[in-house]
Amino acid sequence: MRAWITLLEKELIEHRIVIRLPLLLLAFAIINFVFVIQGDNVSFSIQSRGQGIIDWGIAQGTFAGLIGKLNEVVAGIVYLVLFFIYVPKTLRKEKQEGSLLFWRSMPVSDYQAIAVKLVFALVVIPLIASILMLAADFIVWLLATIWLPQDMMASWGISFANLAFHWFEFLGRLALMSVALFPLGAGLMALSQLTRYPLLAAILAVILFKIAMFQATGSSEAGNVLSEVYGLPFSILTGSSALTVFADFGVLAHLVMLCIGLGLYLMSCWLRGRDDMLRMT
Repeated sequence: MRAWITLLEKELIEHRIVIRLPLLLLAFAIINFVFVIQGDNVSFSIQSRGQGIIDWGIAQGTFAGLIGKLNEVVAGIVYLVLFFIYVPKTLRKEKQEGSLLFWRSMPVSDYQAIAVKLVFALVVIPLIASILMLAADFIVWLLATIWLPQDMMASWGISFANLAFHWFEFLGRLALMSVALFPLGAGLMALSQLTRYPLLAAILAVILFKIAMFQATGSSEAGNVLSEVYGLPFSILTGSSALTVFADFGVLAHLVMLCIGLGLYLMSCWLRGRDDMLRMT
């Protein structure tokens, strides 16, 4: 366990953008909050339908209605952006900086090294994104406490208890996103050891696959299925019910994607162990 913590700390130190980007967004939100607090002409204009909840596929009583949902989406997009920044470059960074040779001299197997990187991408990064959303929700709660009447706060579901529930609910949403991103993360790590531009290679592979399937079958159904696969994390993020979106994908489909992800993980470990025999193209 201590070795895992040390390796995760190493990833956090080497990829500081994972901390810097959320901190930058949080600092921007705090600065805006300070300007609002110090402003002499502060007013709120709220237009909604029903009981103060904007109808955007959001359940009654959800924290801050549309504002809370926007906080979710922003934090979720930060997670996706950091995921696609980190995953394609983490193994290449080891080779470029020469740290790969150092870690090979340590009692760390290729399986553990790749697993730590996947845990960092699929667990640590979303936790950081969730803290960003929690801070944004706290600012909303503080502003509402200062200026909004209690009846309006109640109609919008703005309370400290709802804030905590909203955060835990978002953690569950991020967990489902991570499950959906696992095969993609393992695949990008494998590609990053075969080409200098893994993300570009993956995009080109998807486009070529869709074209080939359309020419072979005369139908875009196979391409649409692939679109559902890589679009699932964003659908989970923006859907009114993350669990429903996840379940609608199908148990069999999830099992197949999990097996594909495990196969790509093993392939990535195999490639890392034979790095000296490969030449980057």
